[in-house]
Amino acid sequence: MSKGKFIVLEGVEGVGKSKQAGFLKENLARRGIQAIVTREPGGAPLGEKLRELILDPQYNEDAITELFMYSASRRAHLNEIVLPALNSGKIVICDRFIYSTVAYQGYGRGLDVDFIRSVNAKTIEPTEVDLALFLDLSPRDGFKRKGGADGGDRLERENIEFFDRVYKGFCDMADGGELVRIDASGAKEQTATLIMNEVDKIL
Repeated sequence: MSKGKFIVLEGVEGVGKSKQAGFLKENLARRGIQAIVTREPGGAPLGEKLRELILDPQYNEDAITELFMYSASRRAHLNEIVLPALNSGKIVICDRFIYSTVAYQGYGRGLDVDFIRSVNAKTIEPTEVDLALFLDLSPRDGFKRKGGADGGDRLERENIEFFDRVYKGFCDMADGGELVRIDASGAKEQTATLIMNEVDKIL
């Protein structure tokens, strides 16, 4: 059985990653292609527990603590969900991955990006990403689309300058070729078509 494909969707809050992940799974199913949708942080039981802690507003951990909590969640997620699915030949569609860590903890929080990349590299070994898509929408438009920030989410309580830095991180990674930029400003059906066009290139 051939190995599956690992597809990642990235972007700021409110860009529609979860919805597009669902659309992509449905589009693939219509072609008879098996896919699963998962997310970070979370995905696996330990990851979901860590997600609750990471996003809980009662905690105010620093960027290094965040980094290692995300990394622990990611490692469990890969071992328990992603790698078994890939090895069984399925396509895995993941809502956020290592690129979000660079954007949020690096550009947003100010942690050294090279340090983050070294931690990411060790954490995901031996996983390889087949396609990483950046759903490009500004933070202001993203929050407008989702009706404002979630007050129960510690990250979404950050100011708009924080999210501007995060957005710049994603843009820089797209400009550098790590992420494929997808215009997410149009109707969700248009975005879904653009995503499928890129996915077709790796199938």
